[in-house]
Amino acid sequence: MNNGLKSCIGIAVLACFVLVLGLAGTSSAKFPQVIGNFEDSNDGWELNAEAPEGTKAQSAKGNATLGNSSYKVFVPSGWQKAVTRDISGEPNLLEALGNAKQLKIDITMVASDWSIGSGWVKAIESIVISDDMGAWQQLDPAAGSETGWNGQADQTFSISFDIPPQTPPDLTRGTITIITNYGDANSAGSFYFDNIQLLGSNEAAKPAEAPKPVEPPKAVEPAKPAEPNKPAEPAKKPTFP
Repeated sequence: MNNGLKSCIGIAVLACFVLVLGLAGTSSAKFPQVIGNFEDSNDGWELNAEAPEGTKAQSAKGNATLGNSSYKVFVPSGWQKAVTRDISGEPNLLEALGNAKQLKIDITMVASDWSIGSGWVKAIESIVISDDMGAWQQLDPAAGSETGWNGQADQTFSISFDIPPQTPPDLTRGTITIITNYGDANSAGSFYFDNIQLLGSNEAAKPAEAPKPVEPPKAVEPAKPAEPNKPAEPAKKPTFP
């Protein structure tokens, strides 16, 4: 084999190696990634280790925004780490969390479950993400997400959380915890979670573009009055020599 052919082969092998490295560093995470559908299972969600005694969580028929079932969560007091999803052993979900821009949760509140009186309820207080970045990242709902509920009528909320860039993006551990909150209620009811999704940059909710002001129509110029007919000039008398 001549030196020229060896050189060409060496360049080709190096190019393939560089290409493989490039592909390895490219995210293959697909969005949206549903991490809570709750059709006849808890989808890996469970009571947080610090949830107060009496907290309950289970898949339940009804009050769903995706499919036919939701995740019915009862918490006996306000501001509590209620339920958690640990994805540390799931490489695909870890990759999705490492590259996600938002987490979205649908929450349904049923008026007949609660007696609010002079109290108040937040459909959700916040979430906590724990991963390679640290043990505690508390994220409040994104701007524009409504969370307050007065208990007067059934209501479904779709609440988003902006996820900060994860460092490194190739996570080795990750948990997501939902914190619920309410105060001074006569009796507490359940939160119904569903359609929990990790969203990428294309799916992240964008604020609606403000409508452009409509230019008022220009005033129509009034028609000019017609000039009156001038009187005809009298005929000139003939002149005789």
